[in-house]
Amino acid sequence: MLHRRLFSSSTKIAADYYKITLKRSAIGLPQDIRAASKTLGLVRLHQTSYKPVNASNAGLILKLKELVHVQVVDHIPTAEELKAAKPPRGYSVIGRKL
Repeated sequence: MLHRRLFSSSTKIAADYYKITLKRSAIGLPQDIRAASKTLGLVRLHQTSYKPVNASNAGLILKLKELVHVQVVDHIPTAEELKAAKPPRGYSVIGRKL
């Protein structure tokens, strides 16, 4: 059985995730920067990826610190949770001025 090594002194199980969103393009940047973004699963702008909190992912994020927006979340949202967070499409007329 494998044991997960915690790097903090707390007894909390390491179940946090990085929510990483690509905000700037990697066009024209060195090959190692582009490879790091592809390793994190970020290919298109405004694409979001969820990765577990660990040292290797933190190093990749530091390499891309000017290009990404990072949040720490406690779970990966399901498709139903993402759909419920979106506003309905289109618009509705509230009143008339005429």
